[in-house]
Amino acid sequence: MKKILLFVSALTSAFAANAQLTQSNNAPAAGEIYTMYRCDSVSTVPGAAGANANWNFSSLATFTNLARNYSVSAVSTTTYPAANVGVASGINDASYLASSSASLAYYGGNIAAGAIVGNITYTSAAVNAIYPMNLNTSTTSVIGGSLFISALSLNGTFTGSSSVVADGTGTITLPGAVTFTNTMRVVTNQTIFVAASLANATITQVNYNYYVIGIKAPVLTISTSTAVVASLLGPSTTTQTAVSRLKNPTLTNPSTGIDNNGSNAESLSLSVFPNPSSSTINFSTTTRVSGSVCVYDLTGKLVEKTNFTEGKARVDVSSFQKGLYIYCIIAEDGKKLKSGKITVGE
Repeated sequence: MKKILLFVSALTSAFAANAQLTQSNNAPAAGEIYTMYRCDSVSTVPGAAGANANWNFSSLATFTNLARNYSVSAVSTTTYPAANVGVASGINDASYLASSSASLAYYGGNIAAGAIVGNITYTSAAVNAIYPMNLNTSTTSVIGGSLFISALSLNGTFTGSSSVVADGTGTITLPGAVTFTNTMRVVTNQTIFVAASLANATITQVNYNYYVIGIKAPVLTISTSTAVVASLLGPSTTTQTAVSRLKNPTLTNPSTGIDNNGSNAESLSLSVFPNPSSSTINFSTTTRVSGSVCVYDLTGKLVEKTNFTEGKARVDVSSFQKGLYIYCIIAEDGKKLKSGKITVGE
């Protein structure tokens, strides 16, 4: 429930004075990718609510070695039948949502509190946003479904409640003196009561997501999860607070996520062939780019990295599973120059 999403809608300046979230500028869409850095959670507080807030996170310590690469895909699964979008960085970090012009609803995925991880499936969804979303827009929902946490021997059903509110608008300052004035904070709060055969539990999750109008992924997320498990030995409590921020938060092209401020992004001419392929796929540029091709599966896992030589690179896909993959062209300085899709088939 915590992770949700990069890339832009086209209109940004028009919303600077009146921040508003809609499906087009907030909800995840298939093909989008983004990276989040883990940050120091000690003494990190969400800050004030209300209009004209000033959220200053300029001194936030960032662990660039703890990065998660997220990708968004269209999904159709019997486990989450109402979901139409999946967002994942790996097998233990995935969320499934239903996106529409009216709302963004969460139907499950992974859940974590400290070192404890599990899976949660909603039959009655938690609403993460209702569109359009302005300051003080809010809604509550009754939730329910099933949950499995092997470490706690919890395998049962749950009921509870969920709420979401756009509780603040204003200016956010991130490390490196990166400042955005058209920011909206969205707070989601869940209380989950789990009934299982060996133990009962109460799980609470509070997420503060800071959205810049024009960037789909939250530029900053503060998430706290607490699990209180009742057993014959008495209650035990586990709490985790996690803070993460968006890597290189810039206004980007809505279809590719490429930084429009980089001249290389606009001038790079790339040929990708043959596509689909079951053996090798060639990447060729006319600009003799120095850098690499990174290929990710739809969970966000890096499956191949190949360097360019004189503007050319070749990726061997013969051992890949059939299906859709995302490629990114990364310059030597780490700038993302281009991205797209390749298909591994017969």
